[in-house]
Amino acid sequence: MKKSLKYLLLLIFSFGTVYLMIFAFWHRTNSELLFLILSAYALAAVILSFLFVLYSRRINQRKTESANRRLVRLVNNLSAPAMLWDDELQSVIMNEKLRTLAELENDPQEKLDAKQMIPWLFGKKQLGEEELKEIIRAKNQDYSFVGKRGTQRDMIWNTSSLLTDENGVSKFLTIGLDLAEIRTMQTKINTYSKRLAAAEGKHALSMELTEIGILIGEQGSDQIFLSAEMRKMLGYNKEIITVDELRKHVFEADLFVYDQHMKSMKDHMEDYLDEIHMMELRLCGKDNKYRWYLYRFKATRMKDSNQLVVGGALLDNTREKEKDVEIERIAYQDSVTKIHNRNKMMMMGTDLYQCIENTNLSYWVIVTDIDRFHIINDTCGYDSGNELLKSFSEAISTTLNLGGFAARISGDNFALILRATGDDTLPKRIIQKIQTSLAALAVGKFANRSLTCSAGYAMMPRDGKNFEEVLEHAEFALSAESQTMGSISAYTKEMHDTILFETGMERKLVDAVKNHQLLLHYQPKINLADGKIMGLEALVRWQQPDGTLLNPANFIPIAEKSLVITQITDFVLRETCSQMAEWQEKGLPQLVVSINMSSTDFYQENLPRKVMALLEANQIPPQNLEIELTESLALNDIDLTIAQMKLLREAGIQLAMDDFGTGYSSLSYIQKLPFTMLKLDQNFVKHMENDPVVQEIVSSVVRIAKAKNISTIAEGVETEDQAKQLRLCGCDYAQGFLYGGPMTADDIERFIRKNQESHPVY
Repeated sequence: MKKSLKYLLLLIFSFGTVYLMIFAFWHRTNSELLFLILSAYALAAVILSFLFVLYSRRINQRKTESANRRLVRLVNNLSAPAMLWDDELQSVIMNEKLRTLAELENDPQEKLDAKQMIPWLFGKKQLGEEELKEIIRAKNQDYSFVGKRGTQRDMIWNTSSLLTDENGVSKFLTIGLDLAEIRTMQTKINTYSKRLAAAEGKHALSMELTEIGILIGEQGSDQIFLSAEMRKMLGYNKEIITVDELRKHVFEADLFVYDQHMKSMKDHMEDYLDEIHMMELRLCGKDNKYRWYLYRFKATRMKDSNQLVVGGALLDNTREKEKDVEIERIAYQDSVTKIHNRNKMMMMGTDLYQCIENTNLSYWVIVTDIDRFHIINDTCGYDSGNELLKSFSEAISTTLNLGGFAARISGDNFALILRATGDDTLPKRIIQKIQTSLAALAVGKFANRSLTCSAGYAMMPRDGKNFEEVLEHAEFALSAESQTMGSISAYTKEMHDTILFETGMERKLVDAVKNHQLLLHYQPKINLADGKIMGLEALVRWQQPDGTLLNPANFIPIAEKSLVITQITDFVLRETCSQMAEWQEKGLPQLVVSINMSSTDFYQENLPRKVMALLEANQIPPQNLEIELTESLALNDIDLTIAQMKLLREAGIQLAMDDFGTGYSSLSYIQKLPFTMLKLDQNFVKHMENDPVVQEIVSSVVRIAKAKNISTIAEGVETEDQAKQLRLCGCDYAQGFLYGGPMTADDIERFIRKNQESHPVY
């Protein structure tokens, strides 16, 4: 309208000027008339110009008043304390939030004196030019004032320049953060994270708040107002940006959260009225780095226009997020292998089980461990053991590179979850790949070692009513074949019953050791040449509460699957040495007493020292103790076995290979293993009488042993004919019911004395 009027006046003056020029030309002789007309024209031009100026000023005033009303509406509808003021301190508009904080609710807005109010709110006595510049430049600075009723208020003010009118008066929008509210919010964050101190000083709190920005938007508009701190965070110079412009700063993985928020603000902003909500997302700053922000916002309705507005504070909580990540790493990552731990496996498995309950999906749960891992720890040290665990976990992770989940759940036990594809051979094939990868690690310090792993597996949800039970059943399958290296076993219900029985037996066995229910019996060993007793074998028995004795065949295999076997071996060693010392005091001959030892105990690094300490404490000559090892144990890890046997032999302790002939490739290892005795399995003895082939085998073994200066003894001798055949084959000693079964210490003592007296020859 203003431009149209301007053009109309110019047109009138142009036509008028042209007309006067023509008129003056025709009436140039009549100077008086010409003067009057020119004067009237000039007066009309002055009057019209004055009217035009008045009209223009009125238009500008209306626009300014409209802009001011809009700003006032914006200020009044902000959820944060805010005020609109000018650098001339002519007026100040305070919203309800700020008036409440300043305790001015009952004072009319129009009576507020800006020259007093503005300096007061900024904690200053007066507001000169320098103070004004300081306020405009300052960001996140702490100001204090005392409310009308005497309440101390600590505020952080952010001031932005909005517009400058035709008189050069600048309007400012100041938005405040009440430190009391911020402290309350910070306390809630501290309580939630449990990582920050319960109380912090005012300076520390201000430092935490230096990354706070303000976002404000109206429903139906794609424009967003940015505070100065927000602009600083994102690298913008303008106060207003669009939703799409802000979206460019959102981390890709958080775009869904951002888009859902903006959609809700557009369509359902009323759902967020008058209640603070929170949202977390990552934004890219002007340094091109993403940081985590906590956005606290709420919606409010503008009173005059009924327009919905949403606004809130953006708090940089990157440090808290990093701490959360670190806490999660500690809680869910194995410290040695850096893969997931049992906690994470249980959480993932439980969630997965719940997800598949209403579907037709199935998953394999596999538990695997490194065979005889304790031996590596005992002989190579824990650092080497941890190194092997890391390599093993990498082998598992590589095998699962196409899908699946793995975790170290305890010691050398690892668990895997695989999607079942309908191929029942999948678990076995995966485990075999892992076994191949593990075997390839036998280099360097692990060279010449047999690195194998065993595994058990179950199907989820078929094999348990929850994930914990399925995992337990996979562990059952693993332990079912724990004596067989490289075994792979699937869970069955029958296996479950067996494991439960063995578990119960194991608990009872632990109690038996504690309650001294174990005792030793001794079986004599006889010299076939002259019938003299040459030694004894100590055999453990478990005496039940009713007095019956449980044969070791019924509980030793169970004990060997756990660490209970170590307690039993310690008992046998102590009791044998003590009994030998007692027999020495009674004047009995110094016989060689043998004890049986499992692989768990034999491969202990401190075994020679422990045995020698017991012998010395009881003053027993080392050559009077013999350790019997099974053939399978001796051949498990040939290099480690030789090293351990040499230490025992150097100490003077004798070594016997028990059940010789039941394994494979035995003869080829006789020359490598420093045995002093070969114990022929009773199956040879049983068939010697009528089987010439067996007789020849026994004769050959005896000849080879003699060539290596190794004595031989046959077990299970029950008849005179068997003893005769053994003598013909050149066997040195015999053990069996022909001479005497296992006896108590008192009975064997009487047997020894009687043998000394009679010296029978068979």
